[in-house]
Amino acid sequence: ARPLPLQPARRTVAMGFTIPQIQETDSWGPSADAVDADKALTYAPFTRSDKFGRAADWNQTGYAKFGGNRYSSGQGGASTVFNFFANDDDAEFSLVDNKPAPRTRFGAKRFQQRNFQRRDQTAFVGGDVGQGATRERARQQRMQSKKSQQWNTWAYNRNRDVVTYTSSVDIRPEWSVLDQMQLSELTKARFPVDKDFAHKDLEQRGALRWFDKSFDRVTPKLERDLVRPKSSSYHTTTSDDPTLMRLAEEGKGTVFATDQMVAAIMCAARSVYGWDLVVTKRDGKLIFDKRDEGAFDLLTVSETAQDAITDDKENINGVPQLSRESTAANDAYAQQVLGDEPPVRLGEADELAQGSVPSAYKYRAWRLSDAITLVARCELNGVTETKGANATLCVKALTEFDSKVTGMDWRSKIETQRGAVIATELKNNANKLAKWTCCALLAGADIMKLGFVSRAHPKDPANHVILNTQSYKPKDFAQQINLTEANMWGVFKAVAETTMKLPDGKYLLVKDPNKPTLRTYEVPEDAFDDGYSKEPLE
Repeated sequence: ARPLPLQPARRTVAMGFTIPQIQETDSWGPSADAVDADKALTYAPFTRSDKFGRAADWNQTGYAKFGGNRYSSGQGGASTVFNFFANDDDAEFSLVDNKPAPRTRFGAKRFQQRNFQRRDQTAFVGGDVGQGATRERARQQRMQSKKSQQWNTWAYNRNRDVVTYTSSVDIRPEWSVLDQMQLSELTKARFPVDKDFAHKDLEQRGALRWFDKSFDRVTPKLERDLVRPKSSSYHTTTSDDPTLMRLAEEGKGTVFATDQMVAAIMCAARSVYGWDLVVTKRDGKLIFDKRDEGAFDLLTVSETAQDAITDDKENINGVPQLSRESTAANDAYAQQVLGDEPPVRLGEADELAQGSVPSAYKYRAWRLSDAITLVARCELNGVTETKGANATLCVKALTEFDSKVTGMDWRSKIETQRGAVIATELKNNANKLAKWTCCALLAGADIMKLGFVSRAHPKDPANHVILNTQSYKPKDFAQQINLTEANMWGVFKAVAETTMKLPDGKYLLVKDPNKPTLRTYEVPEDAFDDGYSKEPLE
């Protein structure tokens, strides 16, 4: 090896650092004589009972001081002056953010822990582990289930598409809004219905045909084809009914309408689609009418269903075509189930039965207050014999268009699960069934006959079959759908009193199709005459 050149004995730098003297030797490192042993030895205080550690442990890492090795001071009490701890700086360096994601506030584990804590607290409150604790747990489970159902419904309604329906009438810009009622407030309206509140029969007209009891035995396996009627049905409006106009001239009441119009107002809080009525006030009397070109007589289908029906006019499962299909099926069913036996005559010949379906009408009066006395024309469809006596009927038909949309297949469930079928219809057609029940209560019908009519094929809206017929008592069915007479008459009285306060003139009562609102518009005297409503809006 080439010998290193000798350095000067002493060299002074700017910082005052003195370089030690280096001697040239043949061995590795300085010679033993050149090092002062007392100064080179690192001293650590210890006693005879202490155990020495290693002078330099190159196998240990920086985390060894937290572990349990045999040389740690925690176990042996030896000094750690000579122990080596390596600082792993590379372990703290990363080009990617490896930090764990922050925990959400409402985590699943936290929710489960809270539930378990509640159950434990409930089980041992007051040391009661018997029936009291069981009832309390059942009550909390019902409350939790109800909250979950409300949350699921809210989340479903939040994500589903909102369908906007068209109004039943084109609102003219010159029409002014005189009154606006929220339907949520009408649900709280009440009228005391006691023994003193009773109807008064003014007149009866028409005859009732007998119901064919063979239709009570119709099942999906023995279904019958729905036959198209020979004559069409037409519900005459109030102003065109000579009997109602004569009763108005005689001063039998102050408010005149048909049972369908009264039922529409009574069940306004359950309606979703738009509808309208023309109100004329003359000499302190109100006359409710329907528009000739309107769609008031058309029945609705799946109006209150959770999945909204499209408003497309070209779609066979849209609102316009389903309404016309259901109305035609209802009229056909009401005629087909009535036989040809000699009818039961209630009174004089019906002046409205020319060219339409023969029916019987009762003209009844109800006194709601000193200023409001309702006179309504109530319709009955048929009569049947029950327990040796005649029972009057209101005959209606429900229509099934596609079981995949409604969520209930009538053909497979109508016999084994009748309750589930009618419950589904109560959910999807709450407004229509409520109005039918109102009409039956107003007319004093003894039995409601509900027919279940379905398409022969889901894509064929022209051909239908009768699957089943069920009978209900109107009062019992009203309790089942949570329809009370106190609320019915309370709603009608509130609307009649509001309209009665207006001056003489012509008005339009409109249900908003997209909001639970009932508005009253002031319209000209020639409104809805020939050609007025058909003029295009500029």
